[in-house]
Amino acid sequence: MTTATAPVESITLVADGVSLAARIARPAGVSRALILAVHGGTYDSEYFQVGDDSLLTIAPALGHTVVAVDRPGYGGSADVAADRLGFDAQAKILTAAMDGLAASFDLPVVLVGHSIGGMLALLVAASSSTPRGVEVSGLGELWQPGIREMWGGLRGDAPSIALPPEAHAGVMLGPEGTYPASAIARDGELLRPMPMPELYDVVDWADRLPAVGAAVSAPVRLTFAAHDNIWRSDDEAVAAVARHFTAAPFATALMAGVGHSIELHHLARAYVLSQLSFVEQVIA
Repeated sequence: MTTATAPVESITLVADGVSLAARIARPAGVSRALILAVHGGTYDSEYFQVGDDSLLTIAPALGHTVVAVDRPGYGGSADVAADRLGFDAQAKILTAAMDGLAASFDLPVVLVGHSIGGMLALLVAASSSTPRGVEVSGLGELWQPGIREMWGGLRGDAPSIALPPEAHAGVMLGPEGTYPASAIARDGELLRPMPMPELYDVVDWADRLPAVGAAVSAPVRLTFAAHDNIWRSDDEAVAAVARHFTAAPFATALMAGVGHSIELHHLARAYVLSQLSFVEQVIA
């Protein structure tokens, strides 16, 4: 498939009294939907603009407007006050940003979230009827052995934590051969410090998931990475998450040949196309 590269512009969103930096890419013609993309921890919105196989490139070529936001504490939104960097405060800000975009564009809205961004997308959907659907990856309920304890041990009084690039890539990428040789360096370029308030909340995510899942009514698709080094993706892990989504149409997909940060792997294009297939289903 050949895709024409859509220009990506920088914009500012004002949401709940906070200014957020964001990237936007629009189709050449009439847009079919507005996709609000929410990045994970240790990244900013550049995560969705890593090349020709990225969401900000492919989605506009297929008729969708994409807004990838720098979450509070990251990138162009790094100066948001520390008391607004926890999950509840971020979700409130992102909900306001989503509702503002929905009013401006008058398009159906679909949330796409990676890792912590997926958790926040679910929190937004749990408190709002605006999104038509939520597609997330890089999260679950059952941690890989020792990972929750490792993240918990990093909590402290510092305003943020900065992870070593080599160790970060080792966690975010799958086995050698599942990603291009350039991905390790690219992951280091994308790496950002993680605000401490959200680290506290991510460690407790599995405890919160049952209530969040039960409150979501929009269709949800959760894509598990077969080689995720943070979250388990076996049958027990999939079932553990699925049982909480009692009010929403809920689907899971297991993607072989990828690690936690799917968009940095050889199968990035395949994953983005599957996300857009989900978008088409929920807006139909």
